[in-house]
Amino acid sequence: MSFFDTMPWMIWIVTLPLTAAILTFLIPQIAAGLTLLMGFTMSIPALGLCMQVVRMGSQRYAIGGWGAPLGIELYADGLAAVMIALTALVGLSTTVYARSYFSHTHPINDRPERPSTDYFWPLWMFLWAALNALFLSGDIFNLYVTLELTSLSAVALVALAGGAALKAAMRYLLVSLLGSLIYLLGVVYLYAFSGTLSLSALGSRIDGSLACLTALALMAGGLIMKTALFPMHFWLPPAHASAPAPVSALLHAVAVVKA
Repeated sequence: MSFFDTMPWMIWIVTLPLTAAILTFLIPQIAAGLTLLMGFTMSIPALGLCMQVVRMGSQRYAIGGWGAPLGIELYADGLAAVMIALTALVGLSTTVYARSYFSHTHPINDRPERPSTDYFWPLWMFLWAALNALFLSGDIFNLYVTLELTSLSAVALVALAGGAALKAAMRYLLVSLLGSLIYLLGVVYLYAFSGTLSLSALGSRIDGSLACLTALALMAGGLIMKTALFPMHFWLPPAHASAPAPVSALLHAVAVVKA
């Protein structure tokens, strides 16, 4: 077996941007350069995971040696590998653009009281880690957790611009929390019916009963709010329009809606 086949790429895909988020927060002087380096580095584990999935099929990794249903299990299939690869590609492009953008308009907007961009880089790295963890989630509760982490990071990025962006970010936060609550109610209802949260186990236990349909309706309703599908799209235009250009690119091309 080759080097690419034996490495635990799923762990690196989550821990690398998470480590970068911590470092860029603690040492803001190196934030822009470290984030750019991380953008290039993330292509390696993304490529490695794609090669593993192509050669050996779907991959599983039990964190701490505890697999489902007791522990957290990461799962990568073809769709997850493609999404992680696309995130790495678009994330690198956005990072390069953001560094150039903020170097010319530093800090984050043109008002005299404009806030520092120091928080943009750690929030972006944290968002990247949350996205990758979401794509690798193997159960519906971990999907809820990673969706929350993704949404909170995105809301904070929108709020960085200040001014009108704060109102848009607050609306975004409230809608996102409401959607998450509705989704979580569906998860609880489904767990009460099936006794499991694992996506693979649910495949053999769910049916067309009223309980399953109710859980499906709740989970779909919550995700419709978070995805800004009509008619629950009212929060999206103000949030994206008032955010700085790199943040809007992250929200549109990389982050929350696609996830």
